[in-house]
Amino acid sequence: MPKGNHKNRQAELLAGLAAYEAEFGPLPGIVEPAARATLVEQMISSLRRIHYVRGFRDRPIMSPERIDPHSPLFDPLKGAYYLDRKGARDEAIWIAFIGTHFGKHARDGWKLAANVMGSFGQGPVWTLKQYGAHTAQFEAMLAAHEADLKSKTVSGRFSNHRQYQSKKIDKIALVFSTFHEWLSGSGGVNARVRLVHKSVGQNPTAVFKELYRSMKEVYGFGRLGSFDFLTMIGKLDLAPIEADSVHFTGATGPLSGAKLLVLGDKDANGPTKTIENAVDTLDAYLNVGKQVLEDSLCNWQKSPTTYVYFRG
Repeated sequence: MPKGNHKNRQAELLAGLAAYEAEFGPLPGIVEPAARATLVEQMISSLRRIHYVRGFRDRPIMSPERIDPHSPLFDPLKGAYYLDRKGARDEAIWIAFIGTHFGKHARDGWKLAANVMGSFGQGPVWTLKQYGAHTAQFEAMLAAHEADLKSKTVSGRFSNHRQYQSKKIDKIALVFSTFHEWLSGSGGVNARVRLVHKSVGQNPTAVFKELYRSMKEVYGFGRLGSFDFLTMIGKLDLAPIEADSVHFTGATGPLSGAKLLVLGDKDANGPTKTIENAVDTLDAYLNVGKQVLEDSLCNWQKSPTTYVYFRG
């Protein structure tokens, strides 16, 4: 059963689903009461995760060890918020990128991100400034630790969302170099956002959409990495953005969940854009945000009638 700050959302979400169905017809995937209840629980779980990150802003100034990959307290998400409060927004974006790219593994935690950012404890910390000034040395560091990267025991593992990413040194180098160009090429994130404002206005969803399109410049991020990164910097207040859509093109798990919900079968054939539009419309009745729908549908389709907590 839902607990804590979101326990009262269960009735609201059930009412929202019913209101959507009254307008557009039954959702085949949740005709069974157990499936409906499980989907709602997954939504509440997703809301709770978002609330956890947004809650950083209500806490006292954090320890600088949050940005130190040599410290057991290293946490790139808390570190991003810490850096932004210190007035270092681009450094905050950079460490959020590192956290998003490697992710937090269910068992290893931030180990892989810490090892790469911290030179496996044997060299410099690759902040944005350090990386920009010494890119060749960063790539040499990766080469020196090629064997360590091949060992999941030594290096740590990608999170579940990033499990198909490569640990090959040339691939990691390309991810870092293309993201650095994305961030620095326009003069930093604030400058990039100002340019977007000039072209599409200041609506947070319109800005998200434009930034999402621009993320194709970053190697290895694709649909999921771009969506996760942008929603994360939005939650951390590093950019005035909010997801405009669930962005199912190129998705796997979330699209399977949406097909199950809308068509009754996660392997059903159907136009991705039509399914995406249906889920985006559903949010008008649920008011949970596109990230919650994307995340909860992905987790729900793994176990549609029994709630299971998924992480890392």
